[in-house]
Amino acid sequence: MHWLTSKRTLVTAALIAGLAILPATAFAGKPVERFHDRITDSFSDVLCGIPVDVELSGTNNFVLLAEGGFKGTGSFHTTVTNPANAKSVVISSAGQSTGAAPLVDDQAGTITFTATYKGLPEKIQTAHGPVLLRDAGVISFANTFDLQTGEFISSETLVNNGPHPEADSDFTRFCEVVGGALA
Repeated sequence: MHWLTSKRTLVTAALIAGLAILPATAFAGKPVERFHDRITDSFSDVLCGIPVDVELSGTNNFVLLAEGGFKGTGSFHTTVTNPANAKSVVISSAGQSTGAAPLVDDQAGTITFTATYKGLPEKIQTAHGPVLLRDAGVISFANTFDLQTGEFISSETLVNNGPHPEADSDFTRFCEVVGGALA
C-alpha cells in the first residue's frame, strides 16, 4: 500500500475519514451514526519513493448525517523514519471538517465530494527540529470522480484562508519537503 502517493487522494480520504468538524449548527441533518476511534499503528511503506517505517497515532470522532453529509474532529501524529539513515519527519494534523452529501451527476457520469477543513490540516517538521511545512486555517475542496470507475477527474479549491502552501503548490510540496528531509 502506498499511503501518500497521491495527495489529492489523501485529501479525499481525509474527507471520508472525517479528520475534523464544524459546529453542529452547520448542518440541519440528524446524526445517523457516530464513530470514535483511537488509532495506533506501525508499518513499513514507501513514501515519495523512499522506503520508510511509520508510527501512527491519533483520534477520530466522526458523525454521518441523515442527509448524507458528515462532520468530524480529530488529530493525528505520524513519525516517518528512513531506516537506511535514521532520519525522521513528524507529520501532524488536528482540526475539524464537514462535508455535504456527494453530488451525483448521472448525465456527466461523475460524483463530487466537497469538504471543508478548519484547523491544522498538515504540519511537517523534522523529528527534533524546525517546521518544514505548515498548512493552517480554513480550506474547502470539491473533488470529482468518475462514477463508474472511481477514477479521480479533478479538484477545485473553493475556499483558501490560510497559509496553505501545500494546496497552493497543487500538492507538490509534500514530497519535496519530506523527500528532502529523509534523504
